[in-house]
Amino acid sequence: MPPALDPDALALPVLQDPACAAYVRELLRTRWTDGHDEDAVARVQARIDARTIVFVAVHHGNFPSLEFLAPALRERGHTTLAIYLQGDAHGEGFDHTECCGGSLSRLAALLRALPDGTAIYLQAHARWVWLGQLVAAVAPRLRLVQEIWDWMDQFAPAARAQDFVDDGVFTHAELALMRGAEAWVRDHAYAVVHKHGGREQPPWPTGAAARECRIMPCPPRAWSRPPLRREPGPWRIVHVGQIKSQHAPVRAFGDLQLASLFQRWTRQGLYVSAYPGVAPAADALVDYEALARRDRAFALHRHRSIGELVGALHGAHDYGLLLYPFPRELAVGRAHLRTALASKLFTYVAAGLPVLVSPELAYMAELVERHGIGLVVEARDHDRLRERLDVVDYPALQRAVRAAQSEFHIERFVPALVELLTACGPVAAEAPP
Repeated sequence: MPPALDPDALALPVLQDPACAAYVRELLRTRWTDGHDEDAVARVQARIDARTIVFVAVHHGNFPSLEFLAPALRERGHTTLAIYLQGDAHGEGFDHTECCGGSLSRLAALLRALPDGTAIYLQAHARWVWLGQLVAAVAPRLRLVQEIWDWMDQFAPAARAQDFVDDGVFTHAELALMRGAEAWVRDHAYAVVHKHGGREQPPWPTGAAARECRIMPCPPRAWSRPPLRREPGPWRIVHVGQIKSQHAPVRAFGDLQLASLFQRWTRQGLYVSAYPGVAPAADALVDYEALARRDRAFALHRHRSIGELVGALHGAHDYGLLLYPFPRELAVGRAHLRTALASKLFTYVAAGLPVLVSPELAYMAELVERHGIGLVVEARDHDRLRERLDVVDYPALQRAVRAAQSEFHIERFVPALVELLTACGPVAAEAPP
């Protein structure tokens, strides 16, 4: 094993930025634990060969693209190794998984155990986007391919930064860290993987050193289920993913405060269900638990993995929801909303469900309309949603969903990703200064 690293001596550009240096030093101080797990290092070294794809993620459930990629890569003859910085849960389908228990020093030791020239697919954005710099500092002979799904200059635009600080979502130091580290990734990573965002997605900077690869977070082709004939009865609509209570900061999360909207729909005679995201905050579900107790037309289910979820949705619901309130106070950047590309859209399609989407989510609304797989529903129509659904040619939507399943699958994007992860290219130490 190489000699232990001194976290105070790491050459991290974020440590040179006075706006965020103290924040990063404190993270290193609290997350750099004593000692190394030599058994974990040995396991990683034993699992690596020329056909291994290495994934590194902050935690499970952030974005499911890694779990989608694992089975698709196996079909192409690759094995997969996943390393999670924190959390006990991990994604499905990897050939081997290591969890670092939140320890940055353990993560560094596992990175240093990888052979020189290994390409790693690092899923790290927002507060943890600077992990790309950590990779370059502790294992400079690795090649860095970093997935950044949401860019913070779109999510938290500079003009609304103080709103996020006032509501306790981010600190000024975190905002400075995210903006600086995102710029570093564009100029120092071998490649950046991010979302298709439609016409409003900013073009990749001309002078950026990193290659760009855009993907859609679609489940594997084999997970798709054919739409089932709908039996007579009330319309059944379902929401998957994050939901917030009314106590969450409205400027950051007002679009995710859905309990009152769900109740408006049950009062129309619709059956509404919700499957929350991974590990919601302790008080995130209280409004929904209360609604489920008093309203038999609303059901709150436990969180499920995407693979389980596709099976649970199939035939049990009629529409998947991408409908949200967008209060005037919402500080989230409109560019972020217009270019958003949620994995739940493709989860619904894989489960055979047409989709209801808000027009504010412009790119997803464009996909729904272009493929004929659902309806774009304005906020003014939320109170007459049942009327809209009652006059729709539902079998036609189902036929369109079935056709779209042949396009919306992760295998479509795997060749470009494999080329990035296996082709020769500069390692982190050879990236431009």
